[in-house]
Amino acid sequence: MKLFTNNYRALRSSTLLATATTLLFVASCANEPTAVPSSRPSQIPASTTQLAPESPVTENPIPNSTTTIVTDLPMKAKPIPPKPLPSPPKTEPEVAIRIETLPLNQVVIINHAAGRLQISSEHSSADDQEWTASTPIEIRIQGEGWRVTSAKKTGTPSQTHEYSAGELNIQSLNGDKRPIQWNKKEWPGKLRVVRTLSNIDLVMDVKMDSYLPGVIAKELYPSWCEDAYRAQAIAARSYAVVEESRWEGRRHYDMVAGQQSQAWIGATKNTKALDAVRDTRGQVLVHDGVVVPAYYSSACGGRPANALGVLTDNPFHNIVCVSTGNNSKKRTSCCETTSVATWKAFIALTKIQSRLQAWGSANSRADFAALQLPTAIEVADKNSAGRPTQFRIQTRKGGSIMIDSEDFRRAINAAGDPKSSMRSSDCSIRIAGANAEFSGRGFGHGVGLCQHGAQEMGRKGESFKQILARYYPQTMIVQAWK
Repeated sequence: MKLFTNNYRALRSSTLLATATTLLFVASCANEPTAVPSSRPSQIPASTTQLAPESPVTENPIPNSTTTIVTDLPMKAKPIPPKPLPSPPKTEPEVAIRIETLPLNQVVIINHAAGRLQISSEHSSADDQEWTASTPIEIRIQGEGWRVTSAKKTGTPSQTHEYSAGELNIQSLNGDKRPIQWNKKEWPGKLRVVRTLSNIDLVMDVKMDSYLPGVIAKELYPSWCEDAYRAQAIAARSYAVVEESRWEGRRHYDMVAGQQSQAWIGATKNTKALDAVRDTRGQVLVHDGVVVPAYYSSACGGRPANALGVLTDNPFHNIVCVSTGNNSKKRTSCCETTSVATWKAFIALTKIQSRLQAWGSANSRADFAALQLPTAIEVADKNSAGRPTQFRIQTRKGGSIMIDSEDFRRAINAAGDPKSSMRSSDCSIRIAGANAEFSGRGFGHGVGLCQHGAQEMGRKGESFKQILARYYPQTMIVQAWK
């Protein structure tokens, strides 16, 4: 359970701590659905939601050359003070994962296979006694507090308890390790129901290595090799350790179960995911004594990006292992043979104009808020690997303005239109009449592990250690806890 001060409880509901932060954005196969090698048939992908179902036994649908995916790029939130990267923890951390945000008037229905759940409040007053309730239970906001109603059993009426303002804690009975059930899915750990100024947040407090299998089951395809799974397990664990440290005492959750952090489907029976977490238990990536923020994306397109300036402004993240775009040439034999190696998109100039104007208004960029119709969009700067880092936009009045490449993708993709989005910012753009033609490479931000590249390496017989050494250079795999 996370511990907070009274001052923090007032702060955590503010929009300053909105989930749309650039540092939380991982942009992996979950928010940019993975594509299998091009020899497999293409299908139009289903839309991805925060609580998307677990990958089926068959391959996930894959994007094709005419379909792009609504993804992952929220507007930037106001920055918060950066924290140094943490040392490897000596004991297994508990992470807080927000699984859903609901409107204040919604009834929350929680179930459990045992038919009973333990309910308590963060307060210890006589009115907030711990209660063993029959399931399903229904939770409603009542005044400043909560009203909880248990199921009506044969021969007995339903029961209702009222709790004062604060968080509700819901957990399995002692000794019962079966998950809590919500929204027809199972979630390991303890549930906290948290009221903010405008919503109800459902947050699971779960041990790290109980959390990770449900991440990997969503991040990778079931058919992918064991070493890609093991590499993903260590990367996801390292990322989560950094996020847990970053948000401790700052808000009531560390990560979300979706696009802005790592995908999480809750409990899983995916044996590859379970085995990968078990086989790498407690192992994290370390550089210079601290845990690496092990970002990853679906496909780098052969040209890596840097974490700083792309995903985060935290100077503590400006380390060589996630800055390979500074000192790397184009990656060969990475993900070039997959169906996400290249892509094209056609977007109307009027849409580009309106989306950039909206981004300018949201990010205090008056030059973009008043943007005229673009006449040219050019790559203005690249990193040493050849990946664009800035675009120059010219308008009919002859002026030009600059925008960081990932900010440009955020602006274009924020509209949520699957037919006019960008898979990556590694692209060239040509104006043709009333449209812009995008010719791009890869899928995602390109920082850290390339999931398709990891699969290709594993398929060719390279180990998870070799995979991690390639995508996070100058790192060590350290046994943090057992």
